[in-house]
Amino acid sequence: MRYWLLGALLALTAILTGCSTKAERLYNRAEAFFAQEQMQLAANEYESLAAEFDRHPLADDALYKVAYIYAEETDKPSLALVRYRRLADRYPQSPYVDDALLRIMDIQRAVLKDPGAVQGTCEELCQRFKDRKQLCARGMLTVASTWFDTGGYEEATLAAQTLIDHYSGQERQCAQAALLIARATEKQGDLDRDTIVALYEKVVEAYPGTHSAATAKRIIGWMYYEVRGEHEQQQRTEMKERSRIIRGVPPHGGASGQGQALSALRSALAHRGEDRSLQELAAMSGVAFELVFDPARPRLGQAIFAHNPFETIAARLGFAYNVWSSGTAAEAFDSAHQALLQGHPVIVLYGSDSAWVLLTGYDMEAEQVSYLPPDRDGYATASKDTFLAQWAAASGGASAMAPGKFYQFSLAARLRTPPPAEVVAASLQQATELMGAGELAGAASGVAALERLAIQLEQCADPEATQAREQVAEWATHSLAARLSNAQSGTALLRKAADEVPSAATRLNELAESHREVTEETQLLADKIAEASGEAPPEEIWETAAAQASFVAALHSRFVEQLNGVLGQLSQ
Repeated sequence: MRYWLLGALLALTAILTGCSTKAERLYNRAEAFFAQEQMQLAANEYESLAAEFDRHPLADDALYKVAYIYAEETDKPSLALVRYRRLADRYPQSPYVDDALLRIMDIQRAVLKDPGAVQGTCEELCQRFKDRKQLCARGMLTVASTWFDTGGYEEATLAAQTLIDHYSGQERQCAQAALLIARATEKQGDLDRDTIVALYEKVVEAYPGTHSAATAKRIIGWMYYEVRGEHEQQQRTEMKERSRIIRGVPPHGGASGQGQALSALRSALAHRGEDRSLQELAAMSGVAFELVFDPARPRLGQAIFAHNPFETIAARLGFAYNVWSSGTAAEAFDSAHQALLQGHPVIVLYGSDSAWVLLTGYDMEAEQVSYLPPDRDGYATASKDTFLAQWAAASGGASAMAPGKFYQFSLAARLRTPPPAEVVAASLQQATELMGAGELAGAASGVAALERLAIQLEQCADPEATQAREQVAEWATHSLAARLSNAQSGTALLRKAADEVPSAATRLNELAESHREVTEETQLLADKIAEASGEAPPEEIWETAAAQASFVAALHSRFVEQLNGVLGQLSQ
């Protein structure tokens, strides 16, 4: 499942900056509704764009997103099927066709229970993407599974064997196909037990180390142990071996969003012996150096990460990591369970309030899950069914922090311990890219954001510019306040870097001082906007605020130049 597509598609809004066509306005509104989790309103706007402007470059994007909303957010799979089908037919060159066809097959299997339809879609998939063997193998496995689900065991066996014959290099799909052949043969009841066992043993021999092989071993065990008491004892032993509660995971906090996610990561790092302050992680994630302005989305800066902070920071500190996202909580939990067995707590977005928690254990026999919620000293517990239901209730799949539904993150082996200068250089490189970028998540960022803000502040001097004033006031209250809250961590990072990299200490201290100045002047800008937003302010206050925005833009540009200079010194 290409869970990352929706997150990646948000980047397409960058082409809309400055545009004013009706199609683009529809798209912008749809994106805004989507970000606000007003899914039906977003679907209406995407539908309008796709229907009225079917030749527009964003038409296929809109069709894909409205189909996703119907399938994943509003439980309307039949509507989703029509949109995915229209996307595949009308836009054959679209980069989303492969995923649309896979999703069509999923709906045909789960909802329509129509193996013939799944077979037809699979043939189309393999015709269009004949060189992508893994994609075709996935499609054929869905065909075989659909036949099995609907009792067509002979057809399931034939489809699974065809997969193995044509795509022998795709081990995981072939292992699942071989297991399905054994299960389908057993279901038909025509062969004796020893022959059936031989089919399961073939899975183990041909695909050792796979999940399918492990499943085949368990099935063989069931078939061989005729004495129920012996089997139950073996099962309890196996459950005990596959149960694990990880002790000593430090508590974490944070109200929600960015701070809570980084606090969860800090706890996972501390469990592995890497002690980093929340300020450091905020700076390393990049939020300390972000500034965005979009009048249509005045609260955007509260929740934006340019890149996934878990993966970015883990890699920078030399850790391998595991990530996973899936269509169902049960499938995702299997992956999380494997991480737990290796002693790695798993970070997930959990519950209807979408809190970041650390999954810390699973008792298979009791079917009880242990996890660490924010702002709690000890572990909480829940039945597996309850945990999966609450996991499914979380709003994953629409941000860099949770790029897919049931997204999970865990630290794996530490591959190396990078020297401080390397970590500093990587953090400063990211800061340079963020502060120098003209756009972020479709909004003006960095200097461009301040310049656009200055223009709007000048417009606010007009007593009739009520909407412009309201937008600026809301932006300052939310996005700008978040920027100022995070900015302190940027200055702290630079001062610590000066201590860790003595060869560049002078320039890093100068850089820290410049960042402090930018932050102070940005705070003054916030104060000016707050003053101008008061009751009946004189027009000159808006003009003063506009001048302050231009001044901060100049400081911002100077700081980026200094950043580049320090990076040059660190690379020598």
